[in-house]
Amino acid sequence: MSEDQTPDSFPLFGEETENLPPSAESVLRYLSQTLSVTKTLKRFPSLSPKYLQEILLHSADRLKEGPQPSPSSLAPEEAKPSPAEPARKEFPEFFIHTDGASRGNPGEAGAGAVISDFQGRTLKELKLYLGMASNNVAEYRAAIHALERALELGARSVTLLLDSELVVRQLRGEYRVREPHLKILHQKAQEVLNRFSQYSILYIPREENRRADQLANEAINQKNGS
Repeated sequence: MSEDQTPDSFPLFGEETENLPPSAESVLRYLSQTLSVTKTLKRFPSLSPKYLQEILLHSADRLKEGPQPSPSSLAPEEAKPSPAEPARKEFPEFFIHTDGASRGNPGEAGAGAVISDFQGRTLKELKLYLGMASNNVAEYRAAIHALERALELGARSVTLLLDSELVVRQLRGEYRVREPHLKILHQKAQEVLNRFSQYSILYIPREENRRADQLANEAINQKNGS
């Protein structure tokens, strides 16, 4: 989904460049979802194989200093969960793909989202008709709506995935939010995020967010919400 070209795109700490390496957390989370080194290197153009190797080696070194995953946690699904890892029950981890669509920018808009558990199983699909709104407003409202529904489903830890780099950087605090109407939505999104025990926000390519985009457009076509 294309984004509004506004002063909001100015970086908070000087001009950002695409050559900056991604965070280790973003790389590891993406790698854990795809289980593909090739896709991970393609997803992060500034990530070199050597740097990826250093991230993995550093993570391995940290495991030496802390508790090791038990073999039972890596066993087939019928194995009992490890007593040393109760966090999955106490703090369910959800992955949320969201997207906003606006026909005219501003124009008729919709929000779409897919909420999945840590095993990749779809828990809920959402679509919401927003009336007249810009792309950026639709992106924010999609994220807020999905986060609120995730809380209702019992999520305590979430990874929010969007194809709007602008909104991702604003939610991370890397870009300033200058427009008053976006400041209100930004503050609301931060308030909802802070209700989770932990969260992360990742940018993904548009092709990896197709279902959320489809739901957002369905919301416009059907003018309904869920």
